Amino acid sequence: MGRENKNADVAAVHRKKILESAGSLFSQKGFEAATIGDISIASGYSRRTVYAYFQSKEDILHSLICEGLSELNEAVKGIVSREVGFERQCREIFDAMGLFYKNYPLAAEIINSFKPSEISEPSEAVKRIFALGEEINGSLVGFISDGIKSGKVRKGMIPELTVYILWSEISAFYGLLQSKGEFIRKQASLSEEELCKYGFKQIFGSLIE
Repeated sequence: MGRENKNADVAAVHRKKILESAGSLFSQKGFEAATIGDISIASGYSRRTVYAYFQSKEDILHSLICEGLSELNEAVKGIVSREVGFERQCREIFDAMGLFYKNYPLAAEIINSFKPSEISEPSEAVKRIFALGEEINGSLVGFISDGIKSGKVRKGMIPELTVYILWSEISAFYGLLQSKGEFIRKQASLSEEELCKYGFKQIFGSLIE
């Protein structure tokens, strides 16, 4: 049993190193341009070793998305379970999503462009992505529902739709931050932290009573 655990730990280290190298390459060169050969060189593993852990370049991409969503899922579950005040919870959720967009920009881009109706036979990895997305949304729907019951969130809001719109707003904000953040900060004489606070205030204001 000890040897099996050790082998699993070693495999996890190798997988993580390959994923990190691939993630950097995808961000630099783009997913289409990067090759398994590039990933092999960047990670320091042979092509055979890369294929021992991942079936294809697409499998690596989907594994990256799952990794990012798993981290976000754990963060959101932790945030909504703590009794630290509704506004602070909202801010921590906002920041957790921001960290996801910062650390997994390609994953965020792919998720935003996913069209479930066009995927007739999803792979196991894609099914995992959908399952994680549903789990995160479920936590957020419960959080918004509790906010409505406690009077923190405006009455008449539909939790499921509100969560989708929040995803859209936060995604758009962090996309703007990545593409035009430096220009906006200089124009408004704001630090990145101040700009994020302003963005949060705008989005939070759309929720509260």
